[in-house]
Amino acid sequence: MKKVLITTIILCLTAPSVWADYLEDVRNLGYISGEGIACNAPRYRSYELVARAYLVSSAQSDEEQAEGMYAYNEAKARAFLKKRKSGLYDCGEVRERFENQEIFKTKLYKNGKLKMPDGKVIKPRQEYDVTKLYDINSNEREHLNEYYEKLAQKNIKRAQESGIYEKIRRAEATATAR
Repeated sequence: MKKVLITTIILCLTAPSVWADYLEDVRNLGYISGEGIACNAPRYRSYELVARAYLVSSAQSDEEQAEGMYAYNEAKARAFLKKRKSGLYDCGEVRERFENQEIFKTKLYKNGKLKMPDGKVIKPRQEYDVTKLYDINSNEREHLNEYYEKLAQKNIKRAQESGIYEKIRRAEATATAR
């Protein structure tokens, strides 16, 4: 009885940390994905497929997978918007780092199983068709760019309505005149 109780307590205490590690992993993958798509990294589509397979295959439950997908997409969107806002600063360096990642050494099998570069094998809760994870023909980057432009226009309109836009334009004109 004591052993069962101790085992149950240990499992209850370690499960949240495993979930937190999973969410942190998928957030990191999402952030890298966002920078990769913003900088138009050539191997972005391959990365996206492997990252999504990791997200699905590593999740311990449907709930964890849903949380992971949300965390992944949120991090991806934030990274994309941040990189666009910076004027795509350092994209050459980002593309170079992106292309040389260990994730590209991962073997992805048709049933969702992953063999990581360190030899670790990740088996999904249930087999699935990996070709349905990501549409490699999607124009995701164009949609994100359109969304960014809409946000930028909305912010400019708000600034114009509040009078801030004219103050910024005058300050820029004054700064360039000097």
